[in-house]
Amino acid sequence: MSNSYGTIPVSLSSVGASGEERKSSKNAIFVALGVTVVGLFVFLGKNESSEDIATLVPSASVADVLPAAPVLNASVADVLPAASDEKYWPPMLQTMGGGGSFPTTTAEASTKGWVKTDEACNPLLGEAWLLGGELAINSPATMYFTPQVGGVSGVVSGIEVDYYGSMQENLIGTYFSEEKTSSDGTYHSLAVALRSDDLCDTANPATPGNAEHIAISPGMANQIVPTHQDSPKLQTDYKEGACLMTMGYHWFQDVVGGAELTYEADNLVPVVPMYDSVDGTLNGIFFLATNAKQTIGSGEYDGNFWDRSPGLSQANTFLDGTNPFCANLCGGCQFTGTEDGMFTTMHWMFKNTQPTGPDFEKCGGARIACGDGFSAMTEYTKPL
Repeated sequence: MSNSYGTIPVSLSSVGASGEERKSSKNAIFVALGVTVVGLFVFLGKNESSEDIATLVPSASVADVLPAAPVLNASVADVLPAASDEKYWPPMLQTMGGGGSFPTTTAEASTKGWVKTDEACNPLLGEAWLLGGELAINSPATMYFTPQVGGVSGVVSGIEVDYYGSMQENLIGTYFSEEKTSSDGTYHSLAVALRSDDLCDTANPATPGNAEHIAISPGMANQIVPTHQDSPKLQTDYKEGACLMTMGYHWFQDVVGGAELTYEADNLVPVVPMYDSVDGTLNGIFFLATNAKQTIGSGEYDGNFWDRSPGLSQANTFLDGTNPFCANLCGGCQFTGTEDGMFTTMHWMFKNTQPTGPDFEKCGGARIACGDGFSAMTEYTKPL
């Protein structure tokens, strides 16, 4: 046949042929059919019966053999593939207590006052952004994002916290960076990567549906944190702590004893994961400091990003007017080695675990509870 499917008219009404032309077309069709039948006989040979031929030539309608006519009035939504329902992880970043939220895209970062720095993209973390474009003791956190590609925003890919003053010096080179300097003095940085793909790809936007990923100090310790409480690695290498309402179950690790804590402040891994008490998924993390870091401030990131409290007491008591750090753990607990008798935390939550949020962390109805009984801090274990 000389005609291709592309030349077949959409409907017969579109053909402007005369009656004689249509008659000639019919004659041509009969001739073509006759040639086809003769060809089949030749191909099958003399021994094939007409019954055999009938079984080899199925009866088909025009609708069966012609391709569907193009949909001329289709909308863009009809012809484009459906949009993926996959999401980027983490879907959100929030401070403890729900008082402030952090951006998760470069577009959101710009609207919240974050500014991309002139630093080259770090393939382990992404592109660095600073609040107000300022590196200072009052804004000691750097957020990292994948590059914006065309009109597609970059997505959050890492967090770095600058520790001014005291920090765990024995962890320099494994968890903390070498000493750096800003206008506010010297500091050491601790970073966490949130994605494991190419974080500096300027040709293709970051893809959604990325797996949950926490890597402490990529390029140094590069410690991969389990993203589910049922992980065998978590159960083996970490010590289960208390479940704190609105946060979840805390798990700790010691750089010397692993799951067997030495209760020396300098030996704690300085990033602590928290898990959902119901489904075991990751609720968030906190950065740990072994001295008071809070400063007086105002605004969404009150207190230079560190949690809004005077700190957590090294002493295992409420009598000094502060909450003890041991409230995060279960059983016997007594730390030593902090610089000033205080710990400080900086929470980054991946879910809204507050009482008004969709993922309210209830810890079974106790403000502080343990999986194998009650925390030593009995003042907080009474059900609400």
